[in-house]
Amino acid sequence: MPAKAATKAAENAFKVIEATVTSKGQVTLPKALRKELGIDSGSRVRFTLGANGKAQVEKVAYSLDDLWRMAAAREKPKGRMSFEEMDEAKELRIW
Repeated sequence: MPAKAATKAAENAFKVIEATVTSKGQVTLPKALRKELGIDSGSRVRFTLGANGKAQVEKVAYSLDDLWRMAAAREKPKGRMSFEEMDEAKELRIW
C-alpha cells in the first residue's frame, strides 16, 4: 500500500473504547475518550442513534444556527433582558 493511502486509511480508522454501564444506567466516559473529544467537567455531549442500531457520541459545540433554533423555540422576552436574566436563561440549559 502506498504511503499516502496508508496515511489516509489510518485517518479513517476507528478507535474502540469500551465502558461499563452502572445499575443506574450511567456510563463514565473513559479518560482517553474525554481527552480525544476535549470533554471536561460540565461539557455537554450528544448521542446520535442510527437506524442500524449504532450510536455516536460527540461533544456539543453549538453553532450559530443551533442558537437561533433554540431562541426561536422559547417564548420571546418582553422588552430587554437584563444581564441577570440572561445568566438565569443560560443556567436553564434547556437544549
